[in-house]
Amino acid sequence: MPSLTLEHLTTREGLPSNEVWSLTNDKQGFLWIGTGRNICRYDGYNFLRLDSLKLGYCSGVSTDSNGDIYTSNDTRGLCKIDAKTLTVKTLVINNYDDSDPTNDLHEQGMVDSHDQVWVCDYTSVKRYDPETGKLHRYTFSQTASGGDVYQYASFFEDSKRRLWIISEIGLYQYDRNTDKLVCMLGKEAALIKNRIPIRLSKACEDSKGNLWIGGYEYGLVRFSPSDQSFTIRKVGFEHNQVSCVQESQDENGRKLLFVGTNDGISIFYPDRNELYNLPEFYKNGIRVKAMYEDKVNRILWIGTSDGVYKYRYGNAGIHTIAIPAGVVRLPVQITTILPAPDETFLLGLSHSGALLWKPSENFFKLLPYPAHALTQQMRWIQGRPYAFTDKGVFAGDIKKGKFSVFQSTSVLFKNTDFRDGLVDKKGRLWIANLNEGLKVIDPASKQEIKLWSAREGRKLVNLTYLKAILEGTDGRIWVATCSRGLFFFDEKAGKFINIETLPKNKGKMIGGDCINGMQKGPNGSILISSWGGVSKLSSTGSILSTFEFKTDALNDTYCANIAEMSDENLWFSTNEGIHIANLKTRAIRYLTTIEGLKSNAPVGFYPRSGNELFLGHTNAINILDINQLNNNIISPRVVISTVEVKGKTLHQDLTKEIFLGPDENSITFNFSTLNFEPASKNLFSVKLEGFETNWIDLGNQHTVSFTNLPAKSYRLLVRSRNSSGKISDRPLIVQFRVEPYFINTLFFRTLIGLAIAAMIVAMMRWRVNTLAERNRLDLQIAEWRLKALQSQMNPHFLFNSLNSVQNYLLTNRGVEGAKYLSKFSKLVRRIMENSNHQYLSFEQIIDTLRMYVEIESFRFNHEFSYTFDIEDNEVLLDAHLPPMLLQPYVENAIWHGLMPKEGEKKLKITARILDKHIVCTIEDNGVGRTFAPRTEGHVSRGQEMTKGIFESLRHKDSDAKIEFIDLFDADNNPAGTRVSMKIPLENV
Repeated sequence: MPSLTLEHLTTREGLPSNEVWSLTNDKQGFLWIGTGRNICRYDGYNFLRLDSLKLGYCSGVSTDSNGDIYTSNDTRGLCKIDAKTLTVKTLVINNYDDSDPTNDLHEQGMVDSHDQVWVCDYTSVKRYDPETGKLHRYTFSQTASGGDVYQYASFFEDSKRRLWIISEIGLYQYDRNTDKLVCMLGKEAALIKNRIPIRLSKACEDSKGNLWIGGYEYGLVRFSPSDQSFTIRKVGFEHNQVSCVQESQDENGRKLLFVGTNDGISIFYPDRNELYNLPEFYKNGIRVKAMYEDKVNRILWIGTSDGVYKYRYGNAGIHTIAIPAGVVRLPVQITTILPAPDETFLLGLSHSGALLWKPSENFFKLLPYPAHALTQQMRWIQGRPYAFTDKGVFAGDIKKGKFSVFQSTSVLFKNTDFRDGLVDKKGRLWIANLNEGLKVIDPASKQEIKLWSAREGRKLVNLTYLKAILEGTDGRIWVATCSRGLFFFDEKAGKFINIETLPKNKGKMIGGDCINGMQKGPNGSILISSWGGVSKLSSTGSILSTFEFKTDALNDTYCANIAEMSDENLWFSTNEGIHIANLKTRAIRYLTTIEGLKSNAPVGFYPRSGNELFLGHTNAINILDINQLNNNIISPRVVISTVEVKGKTLHQDLTKEIFLGPDENSITFNFSTLNFEPASKNLFSVKLEGFETNWIDLGNQHTVSFTNLPAKSYRLLVRSRNSSGKISDRPLIVQFRVEPYFINTLFFRTLIGLAIAAMIVAMMRWRVNTLAERNRLDLQIAEWRLKALQSQMNPHFLFNSLNSVQNYLLTNRGVEGAKYLSKFSKLVRRIMENSNHQYLSFEQIIDTLRMYVEIESFRFNHEFSYTFDIEDNEVLLDAHLPPMLLQPYVENAIWHGLMPKEGEKKLKITARILDKHIVCTIEDNGVGRTFAPRTEGHVSRGQEMTKGIFESLRHKDSDAKIEFIDLFDADNNPAGTRVSMKIPLENV
């Protein structure tokens, strides 16, 4: 079974819905995802939803030759998204309201190489021509199994630009010459052998030109366009419906098919006829609905009922070999790798023993230990493999296929935890025990050789323990400890020397004093990896170079194993992947599971011939091709994802200059490399020309904001550095300009100068004309004032009032008549007093108006109610106005609005101050203006008088106006009249 690593994206990461139906990349490299709720665009960091397509299951998404997006949305229909501005246009609407079922759906949208858009519904296939805007419909004579008209279809175009329609009644090919669909597999097939009942779903093309098609209850279908032959594999899919298929690669670059079903994902190797089910899908019953291969980033995107799964199918320079099940109890960790004769290797394990592995045949055989032990190190000693474990030292016999206890160690050591051993150039056997230190053994006599004093031996293990030993090119023995650093043995002096005490290393430090791994380097150099960093030393112990976490860009402090490869870089393992440190530039790049490692924390580590690096993982081995990995390094690119102005997404072509208003100088840029790696793998730096002169490192932050920028033009430059340390060849450039306020422009200043000059001339002319104009206006207002007096004292009003008094007296209601006569006389006296003034305060005008309304209410036996809502404002009450602006319309509301009405009658008079104007309203709930036409008389004269006053007022204030508004009830019947006046506060 292939070893696959999949990442998972759901609504937790921002996906609109976990139901994913369609996937594609646009021309820029953004991933578009059609979900059960919306379509969105993914840049590797964020999911951008389109506001105009908030809801709706999106069954299809595709890109045309211009880069624009076509999508089928069930609440809208067929839509087009402008890739530059992200604006949405509906091309064909889903119409559910009429009786025609052929326009209800436009689903599974797909654009072919001729920019023709294909959609389907449950009755037919349709082709939309963007140039003409016409929709062409193709129907089928056959129906789906069971007799239902159910021709739901998907579309696929192969490498030869042949368009295939995969329908639920068969496989069809589109003939562009005749504009017809030709059945290739199904009941209508031209070849008799292909006339079979079959229900198909979605298709893909393999590297040999064959079509692989999902068949609902028919399994996996292979169709060869060259000879129209087909095969159907039902085995393995007896209980599943195959929904989609996609050719891809496994972790070692071998071709395979991902087969999506209604229950999960299966892996099928056609050349070996091997089928595997991925348990993480089938255990949870995850339905697979769509798959899309991003060949640029070597990613297979899988749309499911549980979000999107991302499978990055590795790096061409990294191969993975899995330990077969049954060879050894799994899981097991490969802790050490030792070359053996005949191009084989011994793999030390975390339990059970060691595996004999022959890569050319992928052959594995277990050589068991006499005890279950953790292999710390394996060495080839005197023609035999030795395993140094936590349960003792074991000597191997490959022919017998087993290991046995090395008895000498059990005699000389009490502790059974051994870390390393070697045979030096003099044939002596050195054994490193975790707590008891070093001992040297004569292989012939099996006796210990004393090369140092007991005191010196205790010095080596004081407050530390041994990790590894190594013989240098000059024969000296190097001893790695934790946590007292690195020692070498001076045999002449019989002493262990700590390299940090050497005068030539004064002021220099190694990466860390707890050493985890040690290896020979070129020219006799010594390489060590420690907690905290790595170092390279000369053959005599001089510290040549160190990379450590405090000063260098290490992703982790735990450095386990190290080698200097043919590219002259240091390759060392950590818990966060393989680090590659350049000794000349001191740049560091990284390899992780993103690039194809089985895990980020390999344990086994073996450099082979400088060009290959073997890594031991749990249940697997990675083989790294150094040259191929170095040649596959590409320069990262940067694209603008979105631009936000004051928190809102800007919808415009971002390749063109952006113009911002003077109050829009808060702008945010979001960018991406579109390699869909984790945020930690992409580093960004920016420079804003016109504001900053230096590059600013943002780290892995993929957004930058600017606020309060001065009005001018700017150029934003953005570049990226990937995990390989490669920087963008060309930075992304975005141009934008902040416009100044109008008052700060040269045009405005020139305009102000001209305006001042014009004002001086105008004031001189005004001085000449203003006095005459004022006299004319005053005379006109005086004339209107006389007419107003006539309007108030018109014969109808006097006659009706006196008749009311007479009626009170004749009906023996003398008290009421006396009260009425008293109020009437006060009103007449007030009107006569007011007639002596050209202007009155608004308070006096309202008091007079109250008296008038009270008399009219009295006279009509209180048939109507009235309210005065006057703002308590000194400015309002002290304002001086012509006395007769309101009274004619109040009288009109009572006589012609309320009196003819049956039922409740209301009158409301309001006044407010608003924007240096008095706003008055007179509103009644009467019969309305259309009930009875007005006749010449009191009302028409009052209106004429008020209009004349407002015409005079408008000479001073253009906002002065009077409006008549007809009111209606919910049934559109007349419900009264409102008169609204807007009067300037200044005296006329």
